[in-house]
Amino acid sequence: MQLGRMRNMKYGSEPLIFHAQGYHDYKPVWPKLRDWVFAQPPQQLGPRPRVTIITCNNGHEAMGLFESSVERLGIPYIVAGRQFPVWSNAEHKPLAILEALEQVETEYVLCADSRDAILAGDPELLVDRLLAEFPAGTGMVFGACQMSWPNAPELSGFELDLPGAAASEYKHLNGGAWIGRRDLVRDFFVAARDAAPHPAAPESEQGKLRIVFPDFHPRVALDYGVRLFHNVGFVFEDTYQIVEEAEAA
Repeated sequence: MQLGRMRNMKYGSEPLIFHAQGYHDYKPVWPKLRDWVFAQPPQQLGPRPRVTIITCNNGHEAMGLFESSVERLGIPYIVAGRQFPVWSNAEHKPLAILEALEQVETEYVLCADSRDAILAGDPELLVDRLLAEFPAGTGMVFGACQMSWPNAPELSGFELDLPGAAASEYKHLNGGAWIGRRDLVRDFFVAARDAAPHPAAPESEQGKLRIVFPDFHPRVALDYGVRLFHNVGFVFEDTYQIVEEAEAA
């Protein structure tokens, strides 16, 4: 049995993936969330009927946190990218994701970064929320973050003009966690694979994702209300509270 649920009291949400994005120490909320996830009793959920979990991991010693959280839930997952020991996010991450998609047989795919993301519960709930809480035409959702990176006007301008941005501090696409219909995901990452990296961050795939995002919106959307994902890098206000199962239900 879970030790309650972790609820974001500011947004009234219970995201299931937490992502501590960035190579920095400005993640004060992250240890609390990480420790809570790994304090949960292990489960054996098995393969999920609608969604397959994938991640990219080239074998570097810093990788594997996300996989550890998935293993605690007893869910199988697919790891891609082992063939790229010298890794470039911009070049290899889209290729690895497209490779992983060839092994996916479910309708939906969930992906999060191996190094600094954790899964807190059954990913079937993320499918439920995508279907119930996003417009009917939305087939893929990225986690959003507060900071525009790469910080370029041609990238941030489109995102800031979207209707959901006005009501949330999380306005910008972050590539560290997403869920979507397999066929749409494939089309999106084919476009990202073929896009040129953004000159402000030539080694990052995030610039490529943000470059192609306007061509796929509104089929591809952002999680403004941290309903599925929470990118907690540079988040300094702890808005989380453990609620008991009876109250959470």
